[in-house]
Amino acid sequence: MEIRTIACIALIVSGCWLQGCATTPPAIPHRDMIVASEIPPADPALDQYIAQVPGAIAQTATVARAMTHISLGRARDLAGQQLCEGGRLIPGEVVSVTGPFPAADPDDADGSPVWYYRISQQPGLRGCPEVDETRLMQAMQGNLPPWIRIEPARAAYPALGLLK
Repeated sequence: MEIRTIACIALIVSGCWLQGCATTPPAIPHRDMIVASEIPPADPALDQYIAQVPGAIAQTATVARAMTHISLGRARDLAGQQLCEGGRLIPGEVVSVTGPFPAADPDDADGSPVWYYRISQQPGLRGCPEVDETRLMQAMQGNLPPWIRIEPARAAYPALGLLK
């Protein structure tokens, strides 16, 4: 086979592959979404990290999970740099995980599709004992995207301004 022929075939194949990558995956189908009342309740004795990743930025549950974990890690690192002289914040042990599954955004009148993902952990952040837990949680929340919120354990932080 001639070099030109091989190059043409390679170009055609790569062009088809790139075109396939450029297409946008379908949004979350409304028929697959659950409503807020179907979400299992969270344990108030645990710290809750709740993500409602917009379907427009995460087309799959796997992407939503990855984006959430990356955002949480980044927020912990930034809070540690801001308040703990570069110290690394270590969250409590993960007790349970809910999702990610397709849901209707409860904060949107149209019920836009989101990926609901909740991580329930033992209360507290370790690694910076000289800073109050309230300040650590507030700094971490301040470094998170708007689609992730922290609901600290009620017993552990009764006066924390993050509680709803």
